Amino acid sequence: MTDDNKKTPTDDKITELSAWQKRNKEYLEKKALEKAKEAETEETESEEAKENEDLSEKEIASVSEEETDEIKESEEENKSEVEEDPETDGESSDGEKYDPAIEELDHLEKQVKKPSFFERLKTKKSKKEPAVEKRHIYRALPVLVISSLVALLSLYFLSPLSTQKVIEFSGNKVVDQQQLYKKSQIKEEDYTLTTFIHKSIYEQNMKAASPWIKEIHMNYHFPVTFKVNVTEHKVVAYYVTGEDHYPVLENGEVVEIVTPTSELPSSYISLKFSDRELIRQFVKEMSSISSSITNGIVSVDLTPSKVTKDLVTITMKNENKILIPISQINRKLSYYKAISKQLDDASTIDMEAGIFSYSEQSIADAKEKAEKEKVEASENQGEHSEESTQESNTEERNPSGND
Repeated sequence: MTDDNKKTPTDDKITELSAWQKRNKEYLEKKALEKAKEAETEETESEEAKENEDLSEKEIASVSEEETDEIKESEEENKSEVEEDPETDGESSDGEKYDPAIEELDHLEKQVKKPSFFERLKTKKSKKEPAVEKRHIYRALPVLVISSLVALLSLYFLSPLSTQKVIEFSGNKVVDQQQLYKKSQIKEEDYTLTTFIHKSIYEQNMKAASPWIKEIHMNYHFPVTFKVNVTEHKVVAYYVTGEDHYPVLENGEVVEIVTPTSELPSSYISLKFSDRELIRQFVKEMSSISSSITNGIVSVDLTPSKVTKDLVTITMKNENKILIPISQINRKLSYYKAISKQLDDASTIDMEAGIFSYSEQSIADAKEKAEKEKVEASENQGEHSEESTQESNTEERNPSGND
């Protein structure tokens, strides 16, 4: 057996080691690829969280110290391995053949075992907790706002300011504001907020307090003031019975409170009929008549006829009289202005069936003429009776002469 064909234990060992190295090489290559992918992923994450990656000098120093300590530990481990395996060192130093696979394997092991300082730094940064994203802040903002408002409202309702109220009235000339406040049912212990919310109810309560009130509005003024604006009905006439005068409002209602004579206006319309329904209808019909006609009315009397039950006689300041049904005032009374211009004396304008006028003088003349005609007729009748009596007497005296 020659020396070339002779297998030495060293050759077997190298062959076996080479096979293991191939498998280990493949494994280390996979690990290196995975490590590279992890490094790329970490780099991407670090770029996205760049705003929150502000490390202090102390953290960098601590990382560098840890790096130094790890390097020292790795060197000590390498030394101990060398000391524990002298045969391997001898074989490597006395190696008969140079194997490039071993060198490449060592290089890969170093890459896997010893990451760089910057890789360690990136890993350290990636392990930090990510900062709170803006979208989470936006989601939490409504909750914070609502919670703050609830807290402020709670403090407000617990404070004395929540029940303070100032009620101011304006526009009321006849109705007493104390009466309005009492009828409104607003209480001192009521919250200002609830008073504002229920102000429509208080408006209705105050409006029902008096027939004089036409409209009423309650307006809130910050912080605790409520202004009540009152609009009262106008007086269009007075219902007169004896010496008492009761105001008749523009809505047709009669106020059951006597107006003192001293408070009566210089000119007003006197209604001398008590039917409340006819009074409401009269006021409604008169609402569309011009003031040039209504200002000239002195009194209105109910003078029904057999045909017209709502016939009234309107007496004017110029002593003209108008006979007109209440139901036709809106349609016919407006013609009075044109008719009155054609009248010289005080006249009566009859609008019951048609529209015609006659003066008081003509009525007196007609009456006088009728009386004269009546007297003349009676005288003529007397003379005729005397003549007939004389003729009958003559015939009685001379009955034979005719034979």
